[in-house]
Formats: sequence, C-alpha cells, structure tokens
Amino acid sequence: MLEDPSLAGRVCARLGAGKRMIYRFRHGIIGPLAIFWLLVTVASVVLGAVAWNRFSRTIDASTEAEQIRDSIDQLFSVLQDAEASQRGYLLTGKEAYREAFTNAERTFPEAFERLATSTKHEPAVQTEVNELRRLFDLELRELRQAIALQAARTPTGPAVTDSAVETTTTMDRIREIIKRRHDNRRDLLSAKGEATRHEMKLVHQMTWMAGLLGVGAGLFALYFYRVDYYQERGRRELLEEKLHAEQAVREKSAFLANMSHEIRSPMNAILGFSELLEPEGLTPKQSQYVRAIRDSGAALLRLINDILDLSKLEAGKLELHPDPTDMRDSCEFLRTVFGQQAVVKSLLLQFEISPDLPRALLLDRLRLRQVLVNLLSNAIKFTERGHVKTHVSWESEKDGRSGTLLIEVEDSGIGIPAAELEEVFKPFVQVEARQTAEREGTGIGLTIVKRLTELMGGSLTVESSVGKGTVFRLRFPKVTVSGRLPVGDHAEPGGVVDFNDFAPATLLVVDDNPTNRAYTAGIFEKTHHRLHYATNGQEALACLEQAKPDVVLLDIRMPVMDGRTALAEIRKIASLASLPVIAVTASSKAGEETELQNQFSGYIRKPFSRQTLFQALAHFLQKASPRLGLEGQDPEEKLKWTPFPSPGQAAKWQELALELRRQVASEWPMLRESLAVNQTRAFAHRLFMLSQKAHCGPLATYAATLTTFADAYAISQMEHQLAAFPKLVEFIESSSGQARLQPV
Repeated sequence: MLEDPSLAGRVCARLGAGKRMIYRFRHGIIGPLAIFWLLVTVASVVLGAVAWNRFSRTIDASTEAEQIRDSIDQLFSVLQDAEASQRGYLLTGKEAYREAFTNAERTFPEAFERLATSTKHEPAVQTEVNELRRLFDLELRELRQAIALQAARTPTGPAVTDSAVETTTTMDRIREIIKRRHDNRRDLLSAKGEATRHEMKLVHQMTWMAGLLGVGAGLFALYFYRVDYYQERGRRELLEEKLHAEQAVREKSAFLANMSHEIRSPMNAILGFSELLEPEGLTPKQSQYVRAIRDSGAALLRLINDILDLSKLEAGKLELHPDPTDMRDSCEFLRTVFGQQAVVKSLLLQFEISPDLPRALLLDRLRLRQVLVNLLSNAIKFTERGHVKTHVSWESEKDGRSGTLLIEVEDSGIGIPAAELEEVFKPFVQVEARQTAEREGTGIGLTIVKRLTELMGGSLTVESSVGKGTVFRLRFPKVTVSGRLPVGDHAEPGGVVDFNDFAPATLLVVDDNPTNRAYTAGIFEKTHHRLHYATNGQEALACLEQAKPDVVLLDIRMPVMDGRTALAEIRKIASLASLPVIAVTASSKAGEETELQNQFSGYIRKPFSRQTLFQALAHFLQKASPRLGLEGQDPEEKLKWTPFPSPGQAAKWQELALELRRQVASEWPMLRESLAVNQTRAFAHRLFMLSQKAHCGPLATYAATLTTFADAYAISQMEHQLAAFPKLVEFIESSSGQARLQPV
C-alpha cells in the first residue's frame, strides 16, 4: 500500500495517462483500418468487375472466332466437295457429279455475306474473309471452265492439266490463309487467356485480402465491442458513484447549512449580550470575562464561516459581488483589526500603499478582505519578533481604465520549508514547523485564500526561508477602475453606534427564539424607539394593523408561517406594499443570500452586531434633527458662535481635551490621508459620544456635521471638516482653561 498520498496520486495519474494513451491509440487506429479495408474491398470489386468484363469479352470473342472458323471450314469443305465433283464429272461425264459443284455455287455468295457481316468490327478478319471469298470465286471459276470444256467435248489435255495446276495453287493459298487464321486466333486466345488468368489471379488475391481484412475488422469490432461493453459498465458504475457522491455532497451541504443555522442562533445571543454588557459598569475582571466570551465567540464564528466557505468553494457555489473598493480603506481596516495583536507581540505592523493606486477598484471587497485577514492572521500568529508588512501596488494598463493589483504580505516569522510550500494550501494541513510553533487552527485558512484568489481571477505565490520569514504575493490582473465612490469596510462588531441618531420609529421584531427577541430588546432598551414582537409570520400579520411599524425585522425559519410566506402575505396588502421588511436569518445555504436580498428590502445574517443592525436600519429610518443646526456653516465660523463651558463643566472639558489630543496624535492623521468614509463616520460617532459625556456643544456640532458629510459622500467637505479638527481641540483646551479661571 502506498503511504504517501502524493505518490499514490502520481501513480494513479500515470496509470490513468497510460489508459488514456491506449484508448486514444485504439480509437485512432479504427478509422485508418476501416478506410484501408474499405479501399481494398472496393479495389477488389472493381478489379473483379474489370477482369470479369474482359473475361466475358474474351469468351465472346473466342465463341465468335470459333463460329467463323467453323463457317470457313464448312465452306472449304463444300469447296473440296465441289472440286471432287468436278473431277468426277470430268472423268465420267455423268451429270450427277455436277450436283456438289452446283450446290457450292449456290451456297458461297450467301455464306460469305454472313461472314462479312459478322466480321465487320474486326477489319483484319474481314480482310482475310474477303481474300478467301476472292480465292473461292477464282477456284469456282476455274472449276466452272473445266466443266464447260467437258460439256463441249473439247480436247482437255493441256488445258485440263494447266487448269489443275492453277486450281491446286489456289487451293494451297486458301489452305494457307485458313491455317494462318487458325494459328493467329490461337495466339490471340492464348494472350487474352494469359491476361485474363493474371487478372483473375489478382482479383483472387484482392478478394482474399479483403476477406482477411473483413475478418480482422470483425475481430477488432468484437474486441472493441467487448472493451466498450466493459467501459460502459465501468461508466455506469462511475455514474452511480458520482450520483452517490453528489447526493453525499448535497447531504453534507444540507447538514452544514442546518448546523450553521443551529449554531448561529445561540451565537447571536452569546455575541450580542456580551456586546450589550461591554458598556455597562463592570469591574475589570468582569470586563475581561466579557471580552473573553466575545473573542471566543468570534473565533468560533470565524471557524464556522471558514468551513462553510470551503464547502461552497468545493461545490462551486460561492458567488462574487464586486463593488467599488478603496484599498487604503481596507488597509486601515486591517490595521484596526490586527493592531492590538501586533502591539501585544511587539511586532511592527506596516502598510505601504503605492501613490498611483486608484481610489476605487471594482473588486469583491469582502472576499478580498477575507483573503488579507487570513494572510495577516497567519503572519502575526507565526511571527515572534520583527515585522509584518503589507505592500499594495498598481500596474496601470495603457487605457487607464484597468490594471493589475499587486499585494505582498511579508513577515519575519519562522518560515516554511521549501519542500512543503505547496502543502500549506491543502485543506486541514499544517507544516511541521508551524505545528510546533502553534497548534491552534484548522489549517484551512490558506486553502480558502488560494481558492478565493483564483475565483477572483488572481494568482497566489509564496516564497519562504526557514527562520527568516515568508512572503505571499497576490496578483489580480485586469482589475477595472470604478467611476463610483467606494463604500469602504464596515467596522468590526462592537463599533460605537447610537440608535437615537434615527428619528423615533416603530419596529416589529418577528422571531420564534425568545433569546433573540430579548437581545433585540436590549439593543433598543435606552432609545426613543418602540418595539413590537411576534413569534411567527401569522402573529406578525395580525400585529401589522395595530402596530403600524416603520420597519419589520423578519426571521426566515419559524413555525406556523415562515418568513417568505409572511412576506408574500404582506405584499398582498396594498397599504403595506412599500413597507421595509428586513430578512434576519442564520441560514448560510449557497445562493440563499442573493435570493433573500432580491426578495426582501434588506438582509441581516445572524449573529449580528449593533452596528450591523444600525447600518441595515440606516437605509429606511430618517436621521434625527441636528441638535444645533449649524451644519451649513464653515467649521471655523461655528467655533466663533459656541459659548464657553460653565465652571462646573471645565474639568470634563479638560479630560475631553486630553482624549481629543490622543485622537489627533493617533487616528486623525490616518483619516486625513485616507478619507475613508466608513472610518470617518465611526470617528464622528465616537466624538459625538464623548461630547455627550462632557456636555460639549462644539464637539457635538462638529461630529454631527462630519457625519452628515460622510453620509452624503461629500469628500471635499469631509476633508475640509477633518482639517479643522486640531483647531477645535485647541478651542476646547483654551475654553476649559478660561472657564476654570472664572469665579464660581
């Protein structure tokens, strides 16, 4: 048994290649062999037909020649009889002897006419026949003269003798022509017979060859039939195995989807309630416990997502959704996600972006982010000292509308042995060096990275040296430069959001799980919104008339009436045709997300965070009115109209100024450079929460205006507003100092 799977695979591949070569040879020889056999068969038939035609003509010619010979022989016999009759008459003088001569005179003209007619297509024979006719006529004339002399009783001595000599000479010439004719005919028949025999021999050989080839073809056909029979039986068996495998894949997908749903529902409560506990007044140890719950839950959720993504990739059902993507925004998101991990391990986390990189590229932002998250996670996990660098560059095409995106993720970690570079991309495989360094993880992260990269039309290569580090290179050719503004990366769950930013609204929450309903209630507990609840679609329909909600959060899997059926019933009511209905589901079946997005007004997948819900509702709920109404003014003009804090608020403003100074030193420079819309919006929300705690009107006004510009994607105004932030901080610092100097 082969213990090395790769060796077994190579052996199987070689055996398969050998079988394919034999199959191609077998099927490649059939055509030429059949054509050769057909040509030989046709040639034998044609040659046989030609030979038979010639043989038939030879037989006909021989028969005709025989008939002519017999006719000439008969005429010569009649002539001899006439000559004998003439002699008898001359000797006896009896008239009875003249009968044979008279018969010859009567017979010859008609007989020679028939011979002339039958030999007209053979000029040589006809010439000889005409010569014989002349000689026969000459002979008869000589005999006739002798008979006439005898009848007149004239002396016949010398005359008869001369006549006999002349007659003898004529008869000799006739015999010579007949003999020559016989000899020539025999030569002709002999030559034609030899040609015919040669042709018949060739036909015989061709017939044997065609027969042997026919038998061979029959044997080949029988062999191929037998081979094809077994191959067909093998194909049927393979088809049955394929059907069983496809059924197993469907069952596996259904199992994974069902398990995902069953796991995501409690995960929604675990992550959700831990998020709700975080802002509360907890002790440091309790906060540590809550963070541990959230981190462990998030790790479990990532594992579930990786397994589901790998299953979808193997089934070919993972769909891409390209949208405008700003790689600067994505890099800042990655800095936010991995910054703390890098600080804990004292690693230098760097992001280098080429200045000519376009602001908006048409990519599947979420899948690209998933690829980079996996690469950076591995880089930080297996690097104990040194750095983790990400370099993003761009190679523009001549038209300027597309180009090649290049991304390198470099670390100074433990590295990968050269012999095992390909192994790291196989599912559930970790190389020995990395297993020794850290045994956590399933080993499917790089598998997903490679397959997602290939699915997006890119390529992934890796270089590594043990003890020196690893470099992963991503190359995405023919990436389109988008004319639309990028959406940006969403903040991680737990981002600061305030649902009171929306105008007071009524929401209908439809979910059969009481824990999920309690989590939603906890999110809106301290807001000015009203919530109504239903446990299934039928209760939701009954509650719609009474509650008159602005938005419906509708679960999909429920007893009595599921979410899809409830949506169909809602759309039947004319007054509710435009009511926003957001699908909330824990299912992860391939293609279901796209289907739900097309059917419902919005889509949320469990487990969801406060910010995920906030962003989903932002499409349908109105913004609350600004508190100070100064959004249209220049930031420096607003500062002039802001009152000083009271002496009681000065201490809070001083603490606020210190926090804002930290923001100026850390986050604000990055926002000024990248102008990432979502990150700017999150920054504005944090400033607003700080303004509420310190009762700082200028900061609240600034945050509201910055949020307005970010929501409207007003990049130039947003950039101008961000530029005014240091002056605002200086104003708050000076105002707090002046307030402390005023008498109470």
